[in-house]
Amino acid sequence: MKKILFPTRGGLSSRANQDRAISLAKERGARLIFFHVTDIRFLNHMASPLLIDIEKEMDELATFMLAMAQERAEKAGVEARYVVGHGIFRQALKKVIEEQEVSLILLGAPQGRTGLTTLDFLQELAQELQTDTGVEVILIKNGEIIDHFTSESGEFEHE
Repeated sequence: MKKILFPTRGGLSSRANQDRAISLAKERGARLIFFHVTDIRFLNHMASPLLIDIEKEMDELATFMLAMAQERAEKAGVEARYVVGHGIFRQALKKVIEEQEVSLILLGAPQGRTGLTTLDFLQELAQELQTDTGVEVILIKNGEIIDHFTSESGEFEHE
């Protein structure tokens, strides 16, 4: 079965993109993997035992948000699961792509000004992921496909 990877923060602003990920998985008959990365590097100045507690709390919150997304997908008839990664987003993303043998990556642009990522960043990341992994990458915003990165016959194509 094909696998679609959808990295998400899991909040309300991600809902339209999550819905699109669910519908795309249903259309393609694919398993959907919701993915979140916990990165606590910004807390490096804190005591180590406290960092462990904070990372655990952040993982629990991510697990709760992803479990809700998984439940919505399953109610729509899509086989779904979730994975929580750790560390630098780009590295964790490439690791899970390889481990899960993903055939499609959906990157969702945040609604409005709620996210820290920009469309330029996502396009650069999509191109890098497609080039490095050979996996098809689709960018979505507000539930709509806005860009598509694929490689046919070994050549890079950007729509």
